[in-house]
Formats: sequence, C-alpha cells, structure tokens
Amino acid sequence: MVDVFDEVEEELRQERYKALLKKWGPWIGGGVAAIVLGVGTYQFIEWSTKQRADSASDAFQAAAELYEAGDVIQADSQFQALAESAPRGYETLALMRRGDIALSQGDREEAARLFTQAGEISPEPMIRDLARYQAALAQFDALSYDDLANRLEPLTEGAAPVGLLARELMAAAALRDERWDDARQRYQLLSIALDMPEGMSQRVVEAQSYLNQRAPVAAPAQMTEQPAAEPAADVEEPAQVPAETAGQTAEQEEDGQ
Repeated sequence: MVDVFDEVEEELRQERYKALLKKWGPWIGGGVAAIVLGVGTYQFIEWSTKQRADSASDAFQAAAELYEAGDVIQADSQFQALAESAPRGYETLALMRRGDIALSQGDREEAARLFTQAGEISPEPMIRDLARYQAALAQFDALSYDDLANRLEPLTEGAAPVGLLARELMAAAALRDERWDDARQRYQLLSIALDMPEGMSQRVVEAQSYLNQRAPVAAPAQMTEQPAAEPAADVEEPAQVPAETAGQTAEQEEDGQ
C-alpha cells in the first residue's frame, strides 16, 4: 500500500516539475544563454581592446617618427586621428603630443586647451598631473601668480612627480609679478629640497641672487629707527639768538681768550 502511494507521489512530483519547466523553461534557458553570451562578449571586448591597443601603439609610433623627421603637419594629423579613435591611454598621449606641436608653433592658447583636455581624460595620475602642469606652463605669461598657484598647488600634494616643477613655476610667477615675499619663501623651500635636479638647483640659486639685488631683506625696524628723545621735565629751552648776536658773542669770546 505504501509503495502505491510512493509511486503516485513520484508521478505528481514529475508532473509539477514538467509544469514548472513548461512555464519557466524559456526564462531559465534565456538566463543561461545570457550568461554564456555575457562571458563571450567580455572575452571578445578584451580581445578587441588588445587589438585596438596594439593598433594604436603602431599608429602612435608612426606619427612620432613623422614628427621626428620634421613632417609636423602630417604627424599632427595622425595624432588627431588617434585622439578621436584610440583607447583612452593613447588618446591622452596623442593630445599631449598635439599640445607640444601647438606650443612649438607658438599657439599657446591651443596648446593649453589640448593639455587641459588630456589632463581631464587621463586614466593615469602621473600623466594627468603632467598634462595639467604643461597647460599652466603654456599659459604662464597670461596667468597671474594667484591663478597659477590655484592651478598648481594640488600638484604639490603628497609625492606628486611634478611637484618640484609646479613649485618652481609658482616661484617664478611670484618673481615675475614682484611678489618678493612670496618669491623668497617659495625659493627658500625649493633650496632645501633633497631631490632637486642639478639644473633646477642652479636656477634657484640664480633666482635668489636676483631677489637679493632687487629686493634685499630689510633690517629689523628697531635697528634702523632711533627712538625720539623726550624733552626733560621742567627744563626751559634756550632762547633763540639772532645770527648777528651769535657772531658778536663768538668774537668777544675770542678777544677774551
């Protein structure tokens, strides 16, 4: 009797399973297919990205060789094509090379725009900071000391690779704008940097010498100003003596001698 009930229960389970499979089977199959498709898509994107990176690397090298050979116009055209279609890393490098080209041609405004764009999209912090520094350097003559400081101060935080360059550029801007105290302070901080390159060290020494000539440090006020003497109490000031009388008095004193 028990076996009969077990068989009936088993059949009922099979029927319920078939009903569920009939109802949800397409969804389950679709989910499995989506997972398989997703994995395949990821693998294809990974392969495609590598292919694009390899292709962009070759195109970047070709454009760089054109630039080195002196064909600046063609090189700039190829860098522009890379900036429009290459993966983000090569897009950043292409924009920076275009900024270098614009700078070499005297178009500082365009160079600053390209460097700024490169800094905004760069996935690599070091390249991003370098691009921002280059943008500030391109606009050095057009920006005030305060504007440059606002742009460059973030690059000096922590162990930023371009921190020393940013500090020197701010010091130079202070010197240019005759902000003597700011310039002296910034060059003083630079002079004690342990990792300063030799060329920068020489520039700092020359800038400090120029500062000492143009704006020597003033002596303390108490050393240069003599305190005013207070008149003694109850002492009458001597009467003013006319010049003729003073002369006669001097002659009498000589006769008496």
